[in-house]
Amino acid sequence: MPKLPGVAAVERPPTLARRAYLQIQQAIRDGAIRQEVRYSENELAETLGMSRTPVREALISLNREGLVEIESQRGFRLRQLSDIERQEVFDLRSLLESYAAGKLALRASDDDIRRLRELIDGQADLGSSSDESAFLALDEQFHLLQSELLGLERTHATMVSLRGAMWLMGFQALALPQRQEAVIAEHRAIVEAIARRDPDGAAEAARAHIASTAAAVR
Repeated sequence: MPKLPGVAAVERPPTLARRAYLQIQQAIRDGAIRQEVRYSENELAETLGMSRTPVREALISLNREGLVEIESQRGFRLRQLSDIERQEVFDLRSLLESYAAGKLALRASDDDIRRLRELIDGQADLGSSSDESAFLALDEQFHLLQSELLGLERTHATMVSLRGAMWLMGFQALALPQRQEAVIAEHRAIVEAIARRDPDGAAEAARAHIASTAAAVR
């Protein structure tokens, strides 16, 4: 049957399982769900204001993505990444993000550079506040924006797929003294190399930043 012009499809509301998935995912990202703590499915369902069934479905999805481990009759906890997994994540990030930064140095518009600088300024404006989740949210936007600006769909999709692993390590990466200040300086080094139209410098600054982050979580 042909579509009627000017008539928009009605968006279906998310299922309860999808809502639970998104809320649990956000709690992991924000650090509300912590490493080395076992959580009760019943208590989580009560907190979310829904039955156990959609919560269980959401946890199964998050388990498939490698974010949580479900312990039969005991609840769930965040996954602990092995040393090999951590190294793999940072190796992939170094390859992809240095590639994107180098490309941006050749192709970024003035508006692209402005948008990247605004994200860094947002991190700097947080100062030494304890709002680590806000700092990490801006950090994620900064890293993902680069491949998005370039329209590199496969690179961007792979980088997005690595963010879950970074959520499991994010707060640990900021645990060292003055790490937030170092992150801001490293981000600025990447963007200034892009603004100078220096692809080698931008790629090297990206690699140095990833190496510094990897060292912070060891």
